[in-house]
Amino acid sequence: MALSASDRRAALEVLRNAQFVYGLSRYPKKQVLDDPRDVKALRERLAAMRTAAAGLSAAQRAKLDVPWADLEAIESGTEAVWKAAKRVTPKIIAGLTPFVRDDPEAAFLIAPIKRGRKAEGAPEEPKVKEPPKERARTQTGLSGKEIAGLELVIQQRAAADDAYFTWLRGNHSLPLAEWRERRARAERSRRAEERYIEKLFTSRSVKGP
Repeated sequence: MALSASDRRAALEVLRNAQFVYGLSRYPKKQVLDDPRDVKALRERLAAMRTAAAGLSAAQRAKLDVPWADLEAIESGTEAVWKAAKRVTPKIIAGLTPFVRDDPEAAFLIAPIKRGRKAEGAPEEPKVKEPPKERARTQTGLSGKEIAGLELVIQQRAAADDAYFTWLRGNHSLPLAEWRERRARAERSRRAEERYIEKLFTSRSVKGP
């Protein structure tokens, strides 16, 4: 069943924040929780997910197999933040994404990796107990701030592209000047995304072994 307009808006806002949470929660638990900035970023995005989810209709929320209580408990401590990130976020993404697949933004949504029951959460413990050499290697991954920055430029580029391609798909009533401006915005956003990604690669290569 298709979502109502209000449910669609709420679902997309939930998913925008869930992308960041899911991406950061893929890193080892100890690495994330030992960094107060990452914990703060996770808590803020989870709170934003909670606020956006409140905009879903009661019927739609009831359809989702989501432990909402975990999302409500994120202020109780870092363990609660991690629990919500690991338990709530993948289920929200899996539950809401199918309803917004026809939205242009859906092309950039991360799909959670499906695991069997026995494998669920299994990689987490070995990561915590890895020798120093292995832990040092994980530090070369993107930080929470870098993930957020990448997410932002991708969303900006997607929005600019959509505004431009809307015209190409048939909205030819726009004045020529507006069409040129949309095309220019799309090109600027694409270049900004490319520059940001190049900057990330450069910084990774400098910090790498």
